[in-house]
Amino acid sequence: MVRRCAATLAAVLVFAACGDDDSTDDTNPPGTEAPGTDPTATEPAATEPAATDPAGTDAEPPASGEGIVLAVNPWTGSAVNAQVAKVVLESELGTAVELIDIDENATWPGLDRGEIDAVLEVWPSGHAEDYATYIDEKQTVVDLGLLGPTAKIGWYVPTYVVEEHPELASWEGFQDPDLAGLFATAETGDAGQFLMGDPSYVSYDEQIIANLELPLQFVVAGSEAALITAIEQAVGDEQPLLLNFWQPHWLQSQVELTEVELPEVTEECLASAAADDGAYECDYPIDELYKAASVGLQEKNAAAFDFLSALQLTIEQQNEIAAMIDADGMAPEEAAAAWVEANPDVVQAWLA
Repeated sequence: MVRRCAATLAAVLVFAACGDDDSTDDTNPPGTEAPGTDPTATEPAATEPAATDPAGTDAEPPASGEGIVLAVNPWTGSAVNAQVAKVVLESELGTAVELIDIDENATWPGLDRGEIDAVLEVWPSGHAEDYATYIDEKQTVVDLGLLGPTAKIGWYVPTYVVEEHPELASWEGFQDPDLAGLFATAETGDAGQFLMGDPSYVSYDEQIIANLELPLQFVVAGSEAALITAIEQAVGDEQPLLLNFWQPHWLQSQVELTEVELPEVTEECLASAAADDGAYECDYPIDELYKAASVGLQEKNAAAFDFLSALQLTIEQQNEIAAMIDADGMAPEEAAAAWVEANPDVVQAWLA
């Protein structure tokens, strides 16, 4: 999926690497809206506050402002954040929450128009222009602060690949057609396959391949789930695989992947990414994930605005919930509710 800057990209860039609402599954084709939802709707569907009390308090949830709409981008981490926020907002603050599946690029115009109230995971390396346009210039979107995780998109291969061919620990090894050819498939012919997840992810892989003149062919798998399947199959068969992937991701703790060294990030590459001129030929920068909201959210629902500003998850917490969804097969809303119920102290800190 992030396929995904502000801060380090410092307001220059944001990607792509790894969402769902109550009625959709994270394996839906990314970049599409959930069935039955309308991302252009200005009036979110009202729902009754949850009857359960997952944060561990007995008080009746107070009514606190209008219902809100949260964006869910097509990777599990985005779904985790939104589902956790929904559980707490509905059970603790009496705020109805609608989740809509939408790709990361379309999220910003939705925030600009006030049709989406917040997005809880922005990868700055792919959204420098959006930050400059909507937050700095138009001031229709506000930065809600850091989510918590420090993230990194990159090129990955299973570790056994570099153990057998140490040259492939660096992009320079892929200049050799014979080594690149180890990754060839029936689809790519003599060229090595480079596998991407969701087609909506912000990525520079095609540019990197072209500008470094590597004998690789860019192939889109279709989703984060498809990437996970490809990794698991390749590792199970001990076959070569080169793909766009990211940290943090729960699968990284279960499968040994090695990040391929790409050319160092330069100011020229950051400028190229911001200008979208096709000249990018560097590694991905480190991303400090952040949250963003429509400027009207604070007046619309001050309690929700304050809560979303305070909400933070560690890498370990996000990975724990993501693994419940992707590895254990739990529905995103069920995984979020179970985690919230098991972590009342964390939740109360967000509400304080």
